[in-house]
Amino acid sequence: MMRVASGPGRLMSFLGLGLLVLVVISGLACKKQAPTTGETSTAKPEAPAQAPTPAPAATATEPNAPKPIAIEPQIDTTVVTVNGKTVGEQELSKRMAATMRQLGSKLASLPPQYAAQVQKQVRQQVIENLIAERLLDEQVTAADIKITDADVEAEITKSGAQQQPPITVADFKARVEAQGGNFDEVKNEFRKGMGYRRLLESQWVEKAKVSDEEAKQYYDSHPTEYEVPEQVRASHILVSTQPKDPNADPNQLKVTAKAKAEKLLKQVKDGGDFAAIAKENSDCPSAAQGGDLGLFSRGRMVPAFENAAFAMKVGDVSEIVETQFGYHIIKVTERKDAGVTSFDEAKTGITERLSNERRNTATKQYIQSLKEKAKVVYAPGEGPAAAAPPAPTPKPQPAASAPVASQPTAQPAANPPAEQPAANPPTPAPTPEPNATKP
Repeated sequence: MMRVASGPGRLMSFLGLGLLVLVVISGLACKKQAPTTGETSTAKPEAPAQAPTPAPAATATEPNAPKPIAIEPQIDTTVVTVNGKTVGEQELSKRMAATMRQLGSKLASLPPQYAAQVQKQVRQQVIENLIAERLLDEQVTAADIKITDADVEAEITKSGAQQQPPITVADFKARVEAQGGNFDEVKNEFRKGMGYRRLLESQWVEKAKVSDEEAKQYYDSHPTEYEVPEQVRASHILVSTQPKDPNADPNQLKVTAKAKAEKLLKQVKDGGDFAAIAKENSDCPSAAQGGDLGLFSRGRMVPAFENAAFAMKVGDVSEIVETQFGYHIIKVTERKDAGVTSFDEAKTGITERLSNERRNTATKQYIQSLKEKAKVVYAPGEGPAAAAPPAPTPKPQPAASAPVASQPTAQPAANPPAEQPAANPPTPAPTPEPNATKP
């Protein structure tokens, strides 16, 4: 999936490859943001995406970051044929490149042997996704499903309206192009996904239904998911001490930043509008929301910030709080005691979750049924890895009651199967987030 910073993340998830597209169009990737005040959740509420000054994600351009695996352009040889229609190396390489960009620094942080293994697995999955798309394309054509430009525009508008903050089609287009993408190609991916959804709706009609009894059974069997810890909602103004100029004097930067923070604190205490001051002056991405960080529980923010926020009452404004990111002025706007989300509050979310899971299962089953009837011919070396043959079982030895001639030990096969890599290589420990508590 292509990814666009912050706002249209879920929009761009609509462009996922193959089965990822199918998951998205079934609704799994178009759900709303984590609930805030007045909304209910089907699981433990998590801290908002924006916390005090998140550090930028590591990229391969950082001095110490490992370089991602390059995918060299390939000659357009045939990789697989689906009912006589070919999938070429160039199309595969383009899809591979998009997927590897999505993996980004996560792949770069893997040991080389695992990175190569992941790339091999991704290649095979992309091939299978392209096969699925060819099969679905045939069915969309056979069903005479037409998706107009107006349909596509409406879908992008609808998806953009669900973002926080909402974005327009023009905003979305600008962000796509800012990342080097082609908006017409993006619209075609939307068109394709919408066609798949219309085709698959008939597969979902009965299979995706979830009764109240089934939702209640899920709720009762997953009690810890509905335990809600103590939470506070806070806004903040951040004056960053992170140098923009590598040659800047860090001590002087701190002096200047603290003086600015003290000036802003005085404005707030003199009756200034906190949200307006934050929007104008804060160095945190939350400035766009007037500094609002939403509800968060303990362990989601750095200790100094967390300790200050949880010690305050609703309406309180803190003194200046220093963290490794700079100087914060915090205002607590809401508190919630620990408790349990009731079934009535959780039912809608549970129903949506189970329904989406069933749609995804029905989609996979439908694609598998198409594949079983199709003529799929892989180029040599491109098919799914064959399962390793079972190890030979030694013949039982005769009873020890009578002496027997010694038996030769079992000999290995002339060409023993190569050791297969683990299906899922170990995932490296995540890079600590700046808002995460220290271990």
